[in-house]
Amino acid sequence: MHTPQTLAEVAVYFPEELDEALAALADESRRGQLLAGGTDLMVQWEAGVRPLPAQVISIKHLSELCGIADKGAVLHIGAAVTHRQLRESGLVRQYLPSLAAAAATVGGYQIQAMGTIGGSLANASPAGDLAPSLLVAEARIVVANQQRERSIPATTFWQGYRTVDCAPDELIVRVECPKLKPGYVEGWRKLGPRKAQAISKVMGSFRGAYDGAVIREFHVAIGSVAPTCIRLTELESWLVGQPLTAATFQEAERRARDTVQPIDDVRSTAAYRRWVTGRMIRGFLETWPR
Repeated sequence: MHTPQTLAEVAVYFPEELDEALAALADESRRGQLLAGGTDLMVQWEAGVRPLPAQVISIKHLSELCGIADKGAVLHIGAAVTHRQLRESGLVRQYLPSLAAAAATVGGYQIQAMGTIGGSLANASPAGDLAPSLLVAEARIVVANQQRERSIPATTFWQGYRTVDCAPDELIVRVECPKLKPGYVEGWRKLGPRKAQAISKVMGSFRGAYDGAVIREFHVAIGSVAPTCIRLTELESWLVGQPLTAATFQEAERRARDTVQPIDDVRSTAAYRRWVTGRMIRGFLETWPR
């Protein structure tokens, strides 16, 4: 197969239905790089971070991957749903408010109008802003090939830096997110070098509920502090049954800070990320509506 030297030389295939796209992926001679919005891939190709593919399979227009559906206790979000659609959807704003808030921080309006939730998941960046909200909601990622669909917990979908549980003949079809239950709240926070169009130094989300002044359930996930976005499960377990007091907030901050093992990079230092993680968790608890 011809090795392209420029984007203009890359062959592009536009399947009309999902079955056609899956058939192309099943055939090694026709298999190509999946492309939806292209907001990550186009930059990576231009920068030489990824080699140009010989063929691209464009899937953003496939109706089977579009739309947000209310399925009772769960929202089904098609892989081709854009960040703009996430931030503007009444269903997402009501039942997954952290995800709507996260989508509103991704790039500028142009990126939000093009970039898709499936592309963000497949890119598997530890700084991907949507991941914390999906983790605290205990979302499942549904992938498919010609033979079957697989439903994968978000906690195991990201297997490592830029690595996901998706075979070469599979593509992401949808995300299934349990709705926020009555009495529960969510929160989202992002720290970047500026207020807009910034890659996160640290970002995080929580979902939880309390009885009286005692924590009943608390899920929290942090990004940009490990090769993948992570749930702080030990901290979550410790917080259950704890009172909403200054002593709890202080101890939660310490435990969160000591749990994460970030790295130094061009955006921040490891020490600063640990400090921010602790302060972010404390902030979630202190500002919890009550």
